[in-house]
Amino acid sequence: MRMMLAASLAALTLGACGQQGGDKTEAPGAQAPAPAPTGTPGAATPANGPTMQSEVRQFRDWHAVCDNGNLCVAYSGSDATSWIRITREPGPTADAPCIGFGLGFVGHDESPGAVTLSADNRRILRTQGVDGLYCADGLAGSPVEGLIAAADANTLTLEGGGQKGVVPASGLKAALLWIDERQGRLNTTTALVRRGTGTAVPPAPALPRVVPAPAISQAGFEGAADPLEGTPRGLKLPAALEALDEVKACRAEGNPTLNQAILAARLDQSTVLWGVPCGSGAYNATYVLYLARPDGSGVRAADLPERTARTEGDIGGQDQWLVNPFYDAERRTLTVFPRGRGLGDCGTITTWTWTTGGFVLSEQRTMADCWGMNADLWPTTWRTRS
Repeated sequence: MRMMLAASLAALTLGACGQQGGDKTEAPGAQAPAPAPTGTPGAATPANGPTMQSEVRQFRDWHAVCDNGNLCVAYSGSDATSWIRITREPGPTADAPCIGFGLGFVGHDESPGAVTLSADNRRILRTQGVDGLYCADGLAGSPVEGLIAAADANTLTLEGGGQKGVVPASGLKAALLWIDERQGRLNTTTALVRRGTGTAVPPAPALPRVVPAPAISQAGFEGAADPLEGTPRGLKLPAALEALDEVKACRAEGNPTLNQAILAARLDQSTVLWGVPCGSGAYNATYVLYLARPDGSGVRAADLPERTARTEGDIGGQDQWLVNPFYDAERRTLTVFPRGRGLGDCGTITTWTWTTGGFVLSEQRTMADCWGMNADLWPTTWRTRS
């Protein structure tokens, strides 16, 4: 999926995928996950099996995120662009967790060389170059287990490429304990923190299925906008759309250049997507989206179903004003990405898929902290399958 993430952000992005750790504070009991609501017309096909609601939690300096498929991530970092990420797949047959981390910013063609992860000056892991992702074959004796044991440390330190970063350890154990509870691993042989002799772990929840509508020619819409990659020219809003009072007010807030940056795409034989630019800043452009018939009649607001993680903090969500929308006609996906800052290393990325029943939410990922993490590594709060 084209994410319009063009990030000239090149963190020493040393991977992601796994988890483990420790902190003396135990996670409070997780709330019983509520079933994810089923959608309206155009909703994803319900999963065959149990469904879950995504959750976002914070334990001191560490965050923990589990999505609707129970894929869980624990992460922390600092505003000096240093971060550590631990991810674990759900289910009894899931692989052992992986550790990924980032340290500062480097150019796209630069190699940071060896990077060392230490806890209070005790080395846990040393990895080479930008492929510095460690996925353990098993927990026993692995650096993943070493990171769990280091959860009582004061600080976790990353060093490499002439840079040094410090990530707090406080909350790591609690975050991983909550993930064990969420995935049903407490007191089992696969638990990260509270390990036992049990072997019964719930299966991974099935993901809802989303089937894109058939592809359709975009002839006549080649000049449509991509807010992050340039300002298109030549497209005009249908007269019925321009005549709406809310569109007039929106256009009055813009400027001549912005007002030309119209987003448009043919969704199917009877539906065209129109995006009206309503304002912009240094790295964000705001739009309101409408649907209409090919002749410009039948204008109505675009219906974009929402599904937001349950969170103890304010990590995002969607409203009618969409930021940096981009429609990928090849994949029939509409993506919005309100950037937390120009580097594009924080914010919320939401993607809907156009189906024969309308738009369906197909993915959402979020990062509340601007720590230099590439958007491809952000935790997901909603996933589907195709």
